[in-house]
Amino acid sequence: MIINTERNPIFSLYYLGAVVLRILSSCHSMTLDKLYDTLNEELYYNHKIKIHINFFYYTLDWLFIQSLIKIENRKVTYVNRKTNNKENKTI
Repeated sequence: MIINTERNPIFSLYYLGAVVLRILSSCHSMTLDKLYDTLNEELYYNHKIKIHINFFYYTLDWLFIQSLIKIENRKVTYVNRKTNNKENKTI
């Protein structure tokens, strides 16, 4: 990802991904609509901003590529991967 210095860092996929993972870690699974609403509520509460749906989808794509979430039946599920584990050999 190319970092844009002219854009607010809150709109970066790194930040939005971290917020989405924090939301999903508390409830493990959530519908797309509910997750989008919850993300916007948290961003508005902390930063007085709301994000466009495109940023939400980019964030989900980024997390999916990293195998941190899976999407099935309009539900987003957090995949808690363990690292340095001999069984699954992830690092």
